[in-house]
Amino acid sequence: MATSHYKTETFTSENFVESAGRRNVGESRCDTAIRETTEETGISCRLLPINMKSRLCPSEETDVPDGARVFKGVCEPISVQMRRIGEHEMKLIWWYVAAVNENKIVGKCENEFEVEWYGYEEVLEKLTFQNDRELVARAIKLVQSYYP
Repeated sequence: MATSHYKTETFTSENFVESAGRRNVGESRCDTAIRETTEETGISCRLLPINMKSRLCPSEETDVPDGARVFKGVCEPISVQMRRIGEHEMKLIWWYVAAVNENKIVGKCENEFEVEWYGYEEVLEKLTFQNDRELVARAIKLVQSYYP
């Protein structure tokens, strides 16, 4: 979680938020999530495999009924959000579950952010926005079910 000092229409400088950024042309969503988290926090991370229910199609099958199924050990987005960033502009954010690469050197985070660490319960109290709390609660539940 990061405290933002970056002025936007979405949050003020005293808000506690997750890192999110823009995808580069040709960059995968997975690579974007890792790059943006590392750039904004200075912390090297990796996507964390989880078990999750999704309407995605299995990779090899083409004629699959449209319905939710459980996928095991996947690194897929757990949510997608739309945020207004201007009068006529929206930003799509694909949220993943990630873990810190403990063996990598921690760099400096972007000037607009300050990184703080919290336990599961405390982070849910600290996050400024209800939709962020719901998103993190879902991520915690997925992690705890895969890594008991």
